Amino acid sequence: MNALRRIGAAAALVLVVGGCSDLLKVSSLGTLTEGQLDDPSAEQFLVNGAIGEFQFAYANYALFSGALSDEVFTDHSNVPYREISLHAFNDLNVTNGEVYSNIQRARQSADDATDRVKKMQGANAGSSLNVARALIYAGYSYVLLGEGFCTAPVNGGTSLSSADLLARAVTHFDEGIKVATAAAAIANAAVAQDLINLARVGAARASLKKGDMAKARSYAELVPNTYESLAYYSANSSREFNPLQISVRATLPYLGMSPAFQGLNDPRIPQPSASRPSLAAHPIFPPLKPSQYSGWAPALPAQPIEVSTHIRFASGLEARYIVLEVDGASTAMLTFVNVRRAVGGKPQVFLSDSALVTEFRVQRALDFYLTGQRLGDLRRYAVAGTDLFPSGKFPVLADNYGPNRCFLVPQSEKSGTGAAAP
Repeated sequence: MNALRRIGAAAALVLVVGGCSDLLKVSSLGTLTEGQLDDPSAEQFLVNGAIGEFQFAYANYALFSGALSDEVFTDHSNVPYREISLHAFNDLNVTNGEVYSNIQRARQSADDATDRVKKMQGANAGSSLNVARALIYAGYSYVLLGEGFCTAPVNGGTSLSSADLLARAVTHFDEGIKVATAAAAIANAAVAQDLINLARVGAARASLKKGDMAKARSYAELVPNTYESLAYYSANSSREFNPLQISVRATLPYLGMSPAFQGLNDPRIPQPSASRPSLAAHPIFPPLKPSQYSGWAPALPAQPIEVSTHIRFASGLEARYIVLEVDGASTAMLTFVNVRRAVGGKPQVFLSDSALVTEFRVQRALDFYLTGQRLGDLRRYAVAGTDLFPSGKFPVLADNYGPNRCFLVPQSEKSGTGAAAP
């Protein structure tokens, strides 16, 4: 591992809306030497740094996984951006490599923090809130690797399948739940419960994406409807910015809403009233702040995504979607679909069987727009026989969409010539 560790960049502990908050934000950057990393006084820095690495990786993943799915497209002179958006790239693509290195760095930072804090805590490691935090954030990094990448190695080993990566995520979440449960008896019970809920959502998500439906339901059904956890961004430094802001800026934006998400008149995915010239001089509709972003409310006028806009990455709403999907088409699913349609200002529908499941998937896509969920969903739908990946002509180019449906391990990682991953 590098002898210097970035700490504090956009680091924040979990904020739960409607529950107990344990928020610690660090706005300054710093470094620790290798020897200092084992000093017990560095414990909080290690954990905050791991969370900051995840938040940095997560927002970038939300952006580019949106472009590799059907949510958005890029209209930029940057060739790697264009290749990702066209779904036609190889393992030399720089943007693909950056997505990979960001997530792997977040994973390694959290795994490393887990190991070091366990040593610092000694006999108390099994009931340490910071051990639980590090485990859970590592779990979410494994989720992003499993959902977004065809395969990926861990610590230089053999590449693991998506299912294997998601299984590792569940293992981390399970241990995090165990540690946080023990912590609840001797520490801040409300904070411990927030961590347990964060882990349960992650474990349910990972289990759903790898096809373990019963296990997904068992985690999700325990999450309160009101539970929410955010990834935090700020104007303190460029590393702490929400990176989507620059792509949808007022002048010469380069991220456009894909045609499938345009013209829906749904406040959860607002779009500008008129197109704007892109960086490449084409008319595009840059997405405005969707419903899982901070500052959104259905009754408010649509707002632009800002550098300090936070993103909700785990919630009771997601857990409800998972429970209902596992249970299949039912009266409960129809009721839920109509509740979500009402949020979008749409009338009730009366559907059943496959038509209801289709509408359920539509509502899921609208509710979690630009949160990094869609790529994993499209991949699992395709495996089940429903291919929703875009095809045919690209929205603003003569090119057709290519065959890529997941990110690739970059050549620098395969050859060992780069620093793509720790």
